[in-house]
Amino acid sequence: MCSPRLLRTAALMSLSVMVAYGRTDRPSQTLPRPGQRGNVICAADPTQSYALYLPSAYTPEKSWPIVYFFDPGGNGRRPLDLYKDIAEKYGFIFAASNNSRNFSGEQAQSVNAMWVDTHVRLALDEQRMYASGFSGGARVAGAMAIHCPKCRVAGVIAHGAGYPAGATDTNSNLPYYFAIGDHDFNWPEVMTIRRTREQHNLPYRVRVFSGPHQWAPSSVMEDAINWMRLKAMQTGVLQRDAAFIDQYFQATQAEADENEKRNDVLGEFFAYRTLVSDFSGFKNVDDAAARLTALKKSPALKRALKDEREQIDEQLAVESGVSGKVHAYVDGSASDPFISSAEILQAIAGLQSQAAHSATETKRLVFSRALDDIWVDGLEEGQEALEARHYAKAEACFELMKQVRNEPWPVLLLAETHAAAGNKRQAFLDLEEAVRRGLQDADAIESNPHLQVLKSDPAFQRLLARLKHD
Repeated sequence: MCSPRLLRTAALMSLSVMVAYGRTDRPSQTLPRPGQRGNVICAADPTQSYALYLPSAYTPEKSWPIVYFFDPGGNGRRPLDLYKDIAEKYGFIFAASNNSRNFSGEQAQSVNAMWVDTHVRLALDEQRMYASGFSGGARVAGAMAIHCPKCRVAGVIAHGAGYPAGATDTNSNLPYYFAIGDHDFNWPEVMTIRRTREQHNLPYRVRVFSGPHQWAPSSVMEDAINWMRLKAMQTGVLQRDAAFIDQYFQATQAEADENEKRNDVLGEFFAYRTLVSDFSGFKNVDDAAARLTALKKSPALKRALKDEREQIDEQLAVESGVSGKVHAYVDGSASDPFISSAEILQAIAGLQSQAAHSATETKRLVFSRALDDIWVDGLEEGQEALEARHYAKAEACFELMKQVRNEPWPVLLLAETHAAAGNKRQAFLDLEEAVRRGLQDADAIESNPHLQVLKSDPAFQRLLARLKHD
């Protein structure tokens, strides 16, 4: 399930009119050397910057494909640190916004500034420009592709989330790659999108990896890049590479065979679906098509799809009961806040028990994903209130969430709230508690826009120095 707040984070867009630029107006700032990651300040908008990786073979004498990345926390270095080896291996430019973040209200500005600046500075392949992001950043990437015709996005790689707000994309042939962890609370959303794209015969690939809500492992991102390369060859944008096509075909066939051995009928079905839809015209897919037809008629596939649908419905039902109480508590509509808080914590404790002790792994996954969604839903409601300067509402939300899990993030968000509200003393106390709860990333504090009012205080500098030393 995706929360309403997460959906709203990418309701960007009016990006169809881009800032004018000229290729002869080269900015004076030096780019990072090929083979190294660096930060670039946008020449036309110095309030915006992005992390950039150029492959070591980069030269402006030829055109290069590019992937634009969006992290929900505006951490541009994160996807580049994870995936720069892929950029190097396949000759891609990777650029990641340092400003686009959930609830910032400047996603459109960030997309626009990075798009314009890369087009001024770099030699880009205009037919091979892709957008990728994680969580709320995945929705920004989708919005860039769907709502910005001049961006000419050739495909989207979405990690841990689905479409941007209000988008169904059922009338588009835009290639869409979804990477989702089996423990990710947005798993139901992506599985539902997969069904819809299958029904409408739209180009897609979904990879489910073992893990929570996160950027996908490097191996999954590499598969996404290879799938986009295959789609470019399929449309004639990229010259066919017979060796690559054969290798990718064999790997997908091996995936189908492995899923058959494990009795994973859904995994087998979607692997054969990829063989038929993505390799037609390249390889003989008659055997794959016959197996796909047989699977479509099989009772095993019908049972698997039914079980998947039941998991989706059960998670949504579990979440709705608690989320409604959280919303009432935070917005002040609960008749008694103290009783409401106790009821919420009791309900969450019950779900935690079921997530740990349910009889089957499937049931444990359902309750675990539901718990994560309730947790994130609560934090995001507080973040939305913070950005709107409703400090009392944000504080109530984060105070509740910090009782749910002994993690640093709700306390760090409390520090942001108290700093924004002018209560610097309490903000320092919150930061100390966040560190006690395990916060080790000094950059999460030093670059936090809500904590800039504390930077001149010696106590703040001592805290940063301690974190950097540790």
